[in-house]
Amino acid sequence: MKTKTIIRQLALVFMVTLFLNACSKDSTDSTESPEVSNTDPDTEIDRDFQAVVDNGGDFDPTTTSEEEVSIEESNEIIDGEVWNCTTKTYSALSPGGGDKGFPLFNPNASVIYPGSLLQGKSLKNATPDVIAVERAGGTISYDLNNGNTASSFSVEKVTKSSIQNAMNQIIANAPSDLPANFVFTYSQVSSEQSLAFNMGVDYETAFKSISADFGFSQDKSYNRILVELNQSFYTMSFDIPTSLEGLFDESVSADDLAKYVGPGNPATYISDVTYGRIYYMLIESTSSYTEMEAAVSAEFNGVAASADIDIDASYISDLSELKIKVMAFGGESTSTLLSVGNSNLSELVALLAKSTTISTGLPISYVVRSVKSNQIVGVQLATEYDVTTCEPAGPGGEPTYTAFWKGEVLERMGPVGSGYAEQGTDMVLISKDGKQFMKSNNVRLEGPFPIEELGTMGDYPFGDVGVGAACNIDGNNEEEPTVMVVSSDGQFFSYILPNGRWLSKEPIINLITEDERQDENPFINRGGVGAMFFNSSVSRWMFDINGDGYAMYNRTNNGEFSIYNTTNLWGVNNTLPFDRIGGGVGFFIGSKRYFVMFDSTGTQYVVNEEGGEVFGPFEL
Repeated sequence: MKTKTIIRQLALVFMVTLFLNACSKDSTDSTESPEVSNTDPDTEIDRDFQAVVDNGGDFDPTTTSEEEVSIEESNEIIDGEVWNCTTKTYSALSPGGGDKGFPLFNPNASVIYPGSLLQGKSLKNATPDVIAVERAGGTISYDLNNGNTASSFSVEKVTKSSIQNAMNQIIANAPSDLPANFVFTYSQVSSEQSLAFNMGVDYETAFKSISADFGFSQDKSYNRILVELNQSFYTMSFDIPTSLEGLFDESVSADDLAKYVGPGNPATYISDVTYGRIYYMLIESTSSYTEMEAAVSAEFNGVAASADIDIDASYISDLSELKIKVMAFGGESTSTLLSVGNSNLSELVALLAKSTTISTGLPISYVVRSVKSNQIVGVQLATEYDVTTCEPAGPGGEPTYTAFWKGEVLERMGPVGSGYAEQGTDMVLISKDGKQFMKSNNVRLEGPFPIEELGTMGDYPFGDVGVGAACNIDGNNEEEPTVMVVSSDGQFFSYILPNGRWLSKEPIINLITEDERQDENPFINRGGVGAMFFNSSVSRWMFDINGDGYAMYNRTNNGEFSIYNTTNLWGVNNTLPFDRIGGGVGFFIGSKRYFVMFDSTGTQYVVNEEGGEVFGPFEL
């Protein structure tokens, strides 16, 4: 059985703290300079500078971890087939920045260049704050070994303009060929917080600068996948200084530096800036996650083998209610914001197909180091994300929690007349005559047992009459629930308390406790209650004794009923395949409510997600 795995990144809490990730060498420094700590002051002036730098403090270490916090089961209909899905929610910590660099969504940011001094506490911002003091000189170089004899350049004073001029001198002498190093990644995102996490930025700060153009569409209920196509042209590196004198002009005093550095705000500098082009594509569709993953993987998997992007969009064009938001940096245009749908996919194809040269690269990420230790720093990101594994349902298409009923229930107990959920997808199935029940637990069946054993204390209230309808009024999350039952003649109801005690029976007219309103009960003149499903802790669906119609019962306000409807009106677009309902079960899987509904013969059933499609019927 083929398994498709979709990475879903669902409801999130961001926590940002600065961290320090020690590395033995800088992988992006073309000179492979060893890390040298700036902590050996020789003069009183050096000691004053060092005291300011030390006052900024050290960076907390980061952690990378994931912990499974919950498991949920659900069903999806894909191409008319039922898929059984298991969703595992993980709590995750991941570093932002560090060796991978900080993503840059403003390629014209004036503070981002090799050698730039930044305030450590602002690294989580879209544009960090600078340390505005006079600078010493420095040398930059790039990391391509392509015959360029001018691959490094020194400046007497580090400024934005001098570094820009140095980079232009290097690039002007470089061959125009591009490396074929596209990196294609995609991930499913379920919230804007998880979108920010996957883009490696803080939701409350950096993401806000792009959310207006790159946020979620709100007009429909979409599934979403984030695609990233990243092509690095080259990395410009600033030679690592061996002392504080290598960073600051001799005119700068310790007091000048102290204006920008203090407890919780360490001094940092940009050691490397990567230039290239990057495309972020937020693909939204009402198609299932599995369909979207298959289309995205087929469309873009070949990109990594080429220096150019060549797609025809034929796979993603088949997705329903398609929307694609594109952020493009680098290439022939400085930046592009594009929104496309099924009708104008040619615009996306044209954008990705544009040729480019090394001179058109824009800054797409940067690496930051500590002034104190020359070690790489970054931010800590935290979120929760979902991993959903879907498998095609069994031969008959039944969900896993009902597939094992086939043949067994009818052979051992006979047709089903009612039932209720216990915990999760564990259920109690009651025979059509109401005299026996079976337990459906963990894909196995137990029983049948006499109906009296549903309770463990007190007397069974219905005498020789069986149970015709049942409902766990607490839902399916309690180990010891309260169960409401109705006699198989539809005339009386009772309860089984959490301690197992049967209560005395009452006539169904007492479902409304105010005498003057009891004639509002729609089942008094329709033979009584024949089926009942859980809806909420205060409400349940009830069907008449023949299963021809239904109404919602709410026990608040001394009891009240909704408008009575005929059974053929149940479900989206009236898709219920049964004219009459004999029984059923209402339950939650995660936050979604489902119903298992049996026909009047008790030999077939359907599964219905509330507000969604009805799938089945399935044979018992």
